[in-house]
Formats: sequence, C-alpha cells, structure tokens
Amino acid sequence: MVLIGCLTGTSCGVPFAHQSRYVGNLPGCTIGPSVQATLVQAANRFSFAPSDGALVVMGSVAPDGSFAGSLVTNPPGRDRQGRAGTEAFTLTVTGRIEGNAASGTYVTPRCSTAFRLPRIGDSLLP
Repeated sequence: MVLIGCLTGTSCGVPFAHQSRYVGNLPGCTIGPSVQATLVQAANRFSFAPSDGALVVMGSVAPDGSFAGSLVTNPPGRDRQGRAGTEAFTLTVTGRIEGNAASGTYVTPRCSTAFRLPRIGDSLLP
C-alpha cells in the first residue's frame, strides 16, 4: 500500500512539483567539444549541472525570470591535508529564463562562458 501512495504522491513525504528542464551545450569551458549542461527550474528555485556532472549550482529565480546562484566547492580554511590558506573554488551561474530557453553566464575560477539552453519539456518529479 505504501508503494501505491508513493506513486500517487500522497504518502512519500516528497512533494511533487512542476519542473521545466533546459538542456544543451556548454561551450568554452572544456578542451575539445562542448559538454552538455542541464538547468531545472521548479517554482522560484533552479539547479544547474555543468557537464551534467556531480557539481550542481543552485539558486533562486525571480518573478521576471532572472536567476542567480553559486556553489563553493572548498570552503576557505584548511584543505584535506590540514594545510592553511586554501582558497575557495566558486562556481556561479546567472541569467534569464525567457520563453523556451534559458540563457546566461557560467563562471569558474578557470573559465567564463555564455550559454543558451533550449527547453526540453515539462515533468512532474519530486
């Protein structure tokens, strides 16, 4: 019975939310061909996965469609070996969602690139 509740979204504890997905190439931050990136918007929040990898930048979406977020991958202080003076590695993404595309700028300490990701459709996922 619990499975039936989870399939209908009533007993899982994870609310279902309308999501818009934008997927396309992220040029300029790799050697060789560009890599795929995904931006998912759910209400006033978004997540951006550069290279569709393990690092995900999260942030907020304003009513006008503009979005901004950042991810600090290594907080200032000590590194894993206990050495002091490790600088933070910050990834940022800013842009705007308009119509059937999300466009913006992705910035790391090593590169900065503009992107335009077309909308691939809606989904209803937790």
